[in-house]
Amino acid sequence: MCQPPNRKMEGAGNRLVRLRLLIADDQPRVRQSLEALLTALRWSTPSPTAYPIDIVGEADDGQQLVEQVQALHPDVVVLDLPTHGSAQRLFVSGSKWDGLAAIRTIKNRWPGVRIVVLTMYATDRAAVLLAGADAFLLKGCPASELLDAVMPGLGKETGKA
Repeated sequence: MCQPPNRKMEGAGNRLVRLRLLIADDQPRVRQSLEALLTALRWSTPSPTAYPIDIVGEADDGQQLVEQVQALHPDVVVLDLPTHGSAQRLFVSGSKWDGLAAIRTIKNRWPGVRIVVLTMYATDRAAVLLAGADAFLLKGCPASELLDAVMPGLGKETGKA
Protein backbone atom coordinates (compact mmCIF):
# COMPACT_ATOMS: atom_id res chain seq x y z
CA MET A 1 0.00 0.00 0.00
CA CYS A 2 1.35 3.37 -0.99
CA GLN A 3 1.25 6.05 1.70
CA PRO A 4 1.15 9.76 0.83
CA PRO A 5 4.24 11.83 1.66
CA ASN A 6 4.14 13.24 5.19
CA ARG A 7 3.76 17.01 4.98
CA LYS A 8 2.90 18.49 8.34
CA MET A 9 0.85 21.66 8.20
CA GLU A 10 2.63 23.17 11.19
CA GLY A 11 5.55 25.35 10.14
CA ALA A 12 8.98 24.92 11.69
CA GLY A 13 10.74 28.26 11.75
CA ASN A 14 10.75 29.71 8.26
CA ARG A 15 10.46 26.34 6.51
CA LEU A 16 8.07 26.38 3.57
CA VAL A 17 5.20 23.91 4.01
CA ARG A 18 3.23 23.01 0.88
CA LEU A 19 -0.27 21.56 1.03
CA ARG A 20 -1.23 19.23 -1.82
CA LEU A 21 -4.98 19.39 -2.41
CA LEU A 22 -7.30 17.42 -4.68
CA ILE A 23 -10.82 18.62 -5.57
CA ALA A 24 -13.67 16.20 -6.27
CA ASP A 25 -17.10 17.32 -7.42
CA ASP A 26 -19.38 15.97 -10.13
CA GLN A 27 -19.88 19.51 -11.53
CA PRO A 28 -16.96 20.97 -13.56
CA ARG A 29 -17.95 24.58 -12.76
CA VAL A 30 -17.97 23.85 -9.05
CA ARG A 31 -14.48 22.34 -9.28
CA GLN A 32 -13.24 25.43 -11.14
CA SER A 33 -14.86 27.79 -8.64
CA LEU A 34 -13.48 25.89 -5.68
CA GLU A 35 -9.99 25.95 -7.19
CA ALA A 36 -10.26 29.72 -7.71
CA LEU A 37 -11.51 30.25 -4.14
CA LEU A 38 -8.79 28.12 -2.54
CA THR A 39 -6.13 29.80 -4.64
CA ALA A 40 -7.42 33.22 -3.56
CA LEU A 41 -7.64 32.14 0.10
CA ARG A 42 -4.02 31.09 0.22
CA TRP A 43 -3.02 34.66 -0.59
CA SER A 44 -5.33 36.13 2.05
CA THR A 45 -3.67 34.31 4.96
CA PRO A 46 -1.40 36.47 7.15
CA SER A 47 1.73 34.91 5.64
CA PRO A 48 0.86 33.90 2.08
CA THR A 49 4.14 32.12 1.41
CA ALA A 50 3.97 30.03 4.59
CA TYR A 51 1.13 27.78 3.41
CA PRO A 52 0.94 27.53 -0.37
CA ILE A 53 -1.88 25.34 -1.58
CA ASP A 54 -1.03 23.29 -4.63
CA ILE A 55 -4.12 22.02 -6.44
CA VAL A 56 -2.71 18.73 -7.71
CA GLY A 57 -5.79 17.30 -9.40
CA GLU A 58 -9.52 16.94 -9.86
CA ALA A 59 -12.03 14.10 -9.94
CA ASP A 60 -15.65 13.94 -10.97
CA ASP A 61 -16.65 10.61 -9.42
CA GLY A 62 -15.60 8.37 -6.54
CA GLN A 63 -13.66 5.86 -8.59
CA GLN A 64 -11.64 8.59 -10.30
CA LEU A 65 -11.06 10.22 -6.89
CA VAL A 66 -9.52 7.05 -5.45
CA GLU A 67 -7.35 6.66 -8.56
CA GLN A 68 -6.19 10.29 -8.26
CA VAL A 69 -5.38 9.91 -4.56
CA GLN A 70 -3.27 6.85 -5.35
CA ALA A 71 -1.45 8.59 -8.21
CA LEU A 72 -1.06 12.13 -6.81
CA HIS A 73 -0.70 11.62 -3.03
CA PRO A 74 -2.64 14.70 -1.87
CA ASP A 75 -2.58 15.84 1.75
CA VAL A 76 -6.22 16.97 1.60
CA VAL A 77 -9.25 16.10 -0.50
CA VAL A 78 -12.14 18.56 -0.72
CA LEU A 79 -15.15 16.74 -2.09
CA ASP A 80 -18.83 16.84 -2.83
CA LEU A 81 -19.84 13.65 -4.56
CA PRO A 82 -23.26 12.01 -4.52
CA THR A 83 -23.88 9.70 -1.57
CA HIS A 84 -25.99 6.51 -1.74
CA GLY A 85 -29.39 8.16 -2.14
CA SER A 86 -28.44 10.68 -4.79
CA ALA A 87 -25.96 8.33 -6.48
CA GLN A 88 -28.77 6.03 -7.54
CA ARG A 89 -30.28 8.88 -9.55
CA LEU A 90 -27.03 10.13 -11.10
CA PHE A 91 -24.88 7.07 -11.72
CA VAL A 92 -25.61 3.94 -13.69
CA SER A 93 -25.52 1.11 -11.17
CA GLY A 94 -21.98 -0.17 -10.73
CA SER A 95 -20.35 2.32 -13.11
CA LYS A 96 -19.01 4.83 -10.60
CA TRP A 97 -18.44 4.89 -6.87
CA ASP A 98 -20.41 7.27 -4.72
CA GLY A 99 -18.83 9.69 -2.25
CA LEU A 100 -19.25 7.47 0.79
CA ALA A 101 -17.53 4.51 -0.87
CA ALA A 102 -14.69 6.79 -1.96
CA ILE A 103 -14.26 8.21 1.57
CA ARG A 104 -14.17 4.73 3.12
CA THR A 105 -11.66 3.48 0.56
CA ILE A 106 -9.34 6.48 0.93
CA LYS A 107 -9.40 6.35 4.73
CA ASN A 108 -8.75 2.61 4.66
CA ARG A 109 -5.82 2.81 2.21
CA TRP A 110 -4.40 6.26 3.05
CA PRO A 111 -5.51 7.20 6.59
CA GLY A 112 -3.27 10.30 6.62
CA VAL A 113 -5.22 11.99 3.82
CA ARG A 114 -7.53 14.64 5.28
CA ILE A 115 -11.04 14.57 3.76
CA VAL A 116 -13.17 17.72 3.85
CA VAL A 117 -16.70 17.31 2.56
CA LEU A 118 -18.28 20.49 1.19
CA THR A 119 -21.90 19.85 0.25
CA MET A 120 -25.37 21.37 -0.01
CA TYR A 121 -27.05 18.57 1.96
CA ALA A 122 -26.96 18.85 5.75
CA THR A 123 -28.76 15.50 5.98
CA ASP A 124 -25.59 13.75 4.76
CA ARG A 125 -23.55 14.85 7.81
CA ALA A 126 -23.86 11.70 9.94
CA ALA A 127 -23.21 9.29 7.06
CA VAL A 128 -20.23 11.30 5.78
CA LEU A 129 -18.58 11.53 9.20
CA LEU A 130 -19.30 7.85 9.90
CA ALA A 131 -17.61 6.98 6.59
CA GLY A 132 -14.47 8.69 7.89
CA ALA A 133 -14.48 12.30 6.65
CA ASP A 134 -12.44 14.67 8.82
CA ALA A 135 -14.68 17.70 8.31
CA PHE A 136 -18.18 18.44 7.05
CA LEU A 137 -19.16 21.87 5.74
CA LEU A 138 -22.16 23.24 3.92
CA LYS A 139 -21.66 25.09 0.67
CA GLY A 140 -22.06 28.77 1.39
CA CYS A 141 -20.16 28.57 4.67
CA PRO A 142 -17.70 31.41 5.36
CA ALA A 143 -14.46 31.03 3.43
CA SER A 144 -12.56 31.12 6.73
CA GLU A 145 -14.34 27.90 7.81
CA LEU A 146 -13.27 26.19 4.60
CA LEU A 147 -9.68 27.32 5.08
CA ASP A 148 -9.72 26.16 8.72
CA ALA A 149 -11.03 22.74 7.63
CA VAL A 150 -8.44 22.39 4.88
CA MET A 151 -5.56 23.66 7.04
CA PRO A 152 -6.57 22.96 10.65
CA GLY A 153 -3.30 24.12 12.23
CA LEU A 154 -3.32 27.52 10.56
CA GLY A 155 -5.72 29.31 12.91
CA LYS A 156 -3.69 28.43 16.00
CA GLU A 157 -0.39 29.56 14.48
CA THR A 158 -1.62 32.90 13.18
CA GLY A 159 -3.54 33.92 16.27
CA LYS A 160 -6.91 33.09 14.74
CA ALA A 161 -8.92 30.53 16.61
